[in-house]
Amino acid sequence: MRPGKQSGRLVLPVGLALCLLTACGGGGRLPVTAPTTERVPTAGGASAPVAARTYDPPLRFQDGEGHDVGQGQWSGLLEGTTAYAVSEGEARAVNALDGRQLWSVKPEGQPMDRVVFGIEDIAAPRLVEVGGKRALLAAFTITEPGSGTTPDRHLVELTAIAADSGERLWTTRIARPAGQEDGELYFAGADAGTAVLTFGSEIDPVTVGVSLSSRRTAWTEKGFQAVFVDGGVAVGRGGADPEGGGGTGTVEGRRAADGTKAWTYRSELDTAEVKQAGEGLFTAVVDVPSPTGGNTATLLSAATGKEPAGLDAAKALGAPSALTCWTGEGTAVVCDAETESTEQVVALDPANWTRLWAISEDDESRLMPSVSAVFHGAVYGETENGYAVLDARTGKDRGSGPGSPPFSVNEYAGLFRAALGTIEVHPAVG
Repeated sequence: MRPGKQSGRLVLPVGLALCLLTACGGGGRLPVTAPTTERVPTAGGASAPVAARTYDPPLRFQDGEGHDVGQGQWSGLLEGTTAYAVSEGEARAVNALDGRQLWSVKPEGQPMDRVVFGIEDIAAPRLVEVGGKRALLAAFTITEPGSGTTPDRHLVELTAIAADSGERLWTTRIARPAGQEDGELYFAGADAGTAVLTFGSEIDPVTVGVSLSSRRTAWTEKGFQAVFVDGGVAVGRGGADPEGGGGTGTVEGRRAADGTKAWTYRSELDTAEVKQAGEGLFTAVVDVPSPTGGNTATLLSAATGKEPAGLDAAKALGAPSALTCWTGEGTAVVCDAETESTEQVVALDPANWTRLWAISEDDESRLMPSVSAVFHGAVYGETENGYAVLDARTGKDRGSGPGSPPFSVNEYAGLFRAALGTIEVHPAVG
């Protein structure tokens, strides 16, 4: 595995996951703009004018130590000049330009004690509209203390937090499904009306939809492990049978509103891995039982469970056995594709799915980057020389710098991973 390459392992956490659904910006690269003044929320919810220069896309970031967003097990996301972050016991917002903490929210109930897992425990932050306000949804596992002969009980505390001020808009407590009174919780995602939570492991998963209007459980699906929500569809692995030994049976999509099945991609699978690519697309890597064995991978639509119209993924990507892709607001779809013999970064034109460019690990003239993010026509990745920024349409170098690349980027800043899951934000400077 090359330096900086992210593992595709999905770990389902016991503690907190946070969900905000954001709408991506328009396609195409934009020119660097003149300095603009944006009103940045302060810790008390008021706003103060701060001169924020935009670089769209940014090619360089502030050197040295960045501003801490979260130390330890955190996940983060940028929106405007704000970095949102979540851990198992807290949600917070930090000014991406100067590192000021804007607000912090912790569960009202007693957080559940848990064993520390790896840095992939925490789901990425997302945003959703709640009562006409931009809100961050946070799901905490809490313990309701027992009394007398009544034992402690573990619940889910679901909270809607105003993204600008940190005000609690509402908080509700959700009972865990039968058979999942303890163990892992993962916040798969949300749409305008439903939050989707997954309990348990891939052997015995249960996925629950919670109505954001009634704030109660709307549906429950045993054997389904939702991984993400996109366009009103919860995408994940289905068909798990704990009594028969567990395991994955299908890759499927279920409607977030009511849990009914929208589509099935493959069935009778030994294993399956799905990853959200963005803009309604995702990758699926599956192991179909066969005499020869081995994985097959492709790029699919979250709406249909099929390859996008006009795409022959096996031809365009070289019949990969492992695949991760990033979308670029209409400029390109960039993929890291592995086969049994080689690995390459490939850019496809989403208009007709033709190949724009590729860099292979066998290329003696260029170092293949380990891609971490794509934003407004720029591809961010890591080589042995540090981070590199490539043009998404041509593959040519546009910028470089020391250290690791950002995993989340906008026109103001980048989020970077430090040791043991710590997240830092570095303002863009060029």
